[in-house]
Amino acid sequence: MVRTCCAAALAWAAAALAAPPADLAADIAALAKPGPDPAVTRAAWDRVTAAGAPVLLPLLAAWPDEDPVAGHWLRTAFDHIAKAHPAKLPEKDLLAFAANDKANGKARRAALAALERARPGTAARFLAERLNDTEFGPDAVAERIAAADALSDPAAQAKLLRDTFAAATDLEQSLLLAKRLAGTGDAPDLFAHFGAVRHWRAVGPFPVSPEDGLAKSFPPETKLDFAAEYDGKAGKLKWARATADPGDAKLDVAKYGIKPDDGAVCYATATIKLSAATKAEVRASAVDNVTVWVNGAKVLERASEYRSMFRPDRYRAAVDLPAGESVVLVKLTKTKAEEVRGKPGAPVRWDALVRFVSPATGRAVPFTQPEGK
Repeated sequence: MVRTCCAAALAWAAAALAAPPADLAADIAALAKPGPDPAVTRAAWDRVTAAGAPVLLPLLAAWPDEDPVAGHWLRTAFDHIAKAHPAKLPEKDLLAFAANDKANGKARRAALAALERARPGTAARFLAERLNDTEFGPDAVAERIAAADALSDPAAQAKLLRDTFAAATDLEQSLLLAKRLAGTGDAPDLFAHFGAVRHWRAVGPFPVSPEDGLAKSFPPETKLDFAAEYDGKAGKLKWARATADPGDAKLDVAKYGIKPDDGAVCYATATIKLSAATKAEVRASAVDNVTVWVNGAKVLERASEYRSMFRPDRYRAAVDLPAGESVVLVKLTKTKAEEVRGKPGAPVRWDALVRFVSPATGRAVPFTQPEGK
């Protein structure tokens, strides 16, 4: 149904550009790929916006994936036209475009926003059917959480929260839903839901001086030897088993005696096992700096002298996971072990969370962790 509607929308857009195709097509292309002279782009913007509602779909179709400047020109042109001609919106075509999960996410949101302005209530009806949408899924989850809050029947509320949790892919929303479900007596498995690594081995802290910078490497980067001892900041270091917190799936290495001092490096490693090879996206979150290797290949690195707070899924990279076992190695570098703001004397956490998801859906890649590894 959606594909048919979208095909119709594209046919409509092509027809809309039939007179005069060359001028409008060139002007829309100029907005989608702005040149060095903003006056030229502005002139194209003026001509496009003067064309009115017939160019709304072509503007959405031209939206680039990674170009904020072009996105600005296209968004302002689209909004200008949509606000100036609310009665002339091609509502069915815009709704079909918003429902096309292959289209640019920001363009889809622009289409839905225009419809909501013209027909309040459109967004709520649309989101009710978009729980598994890669772009609108979190919005649909938020709507369902609000709907659960409005229910007076505890059993009905728990069921709605349970169903919503099963569909949620956003890390923070999933944590919120898990906490709500725990209050009803449920015990959701965050590790399975997130595709998060649960069992680790960790060692540290290794010393890093200001002269070393953040690039200094230590033995775990070249060889994983769990029987080895290393020279650390306060004596010999040994590998220790560590487990991420079942309440939030984070590994806090400070809980295992690895002190988050200024100029300290910690390593954590884990083995995961897949039944079949798959393309995945590794998502990492950490306090301060983090580097991630998968099967010996560096896939992620954030190295800066500036502090960085824990932000869910902040660092992402595509990885090919083979069938069988894969080794994950994480390097955490603490630049400044400051006290928790507003809580003098409170311990500083040294958190990390690593998970593997489908790049297409954001849902967990299923894996196991072999015992003893």
